[in-house]
Amino acid sequence: MQMILFTMNQQYYLISAASVEEVIDTVKITKVPLAYHWIEGLINLRGTVMTVIGLAELIGVTRSKENRNILIMKNDEEKKGLLIEEVVEVVDIEPADIQLTSSDDQDYYAGVISFPDKVANIIDVNHLIF
Repeated sequence: MQMILFTMNQQYYLISAASVEEVIDTVKITKVPLAYHWIEGLINLRGTVMTVIGLAELIGVTRSKENRNILIMKNDEEKKGLLIEEVVEVVDIEPADIQLTSSDDQDYYAGVISFPDKVANIIDVNHLIF
């Protein structure tokens, strides 16, 4: 399965490429008053207004630098933006290589993948943002 490898706060994360429609550079985000702290705001992407969610705030990771990319996530007809630091690459992952985690309080982690030079957490964002 293909997954998108990206960074946040010098850590690596993976999201299934099947749920990502496109990757865009950060555009002007309009703040929404009284929104949850993890909602960055709204963007207008080619005439479609969508919510942008700060993934770092949503999963409790400290931001270390400027966010540069927005992953446009899709779930049926619904789309949302996911603000991240930087996309590294698209990788092919064998399901047998996924090491499952047993953390009960962080059910958005679907497992861990070990690469020769790094370790990446797999995030299941579909039940977090949709």
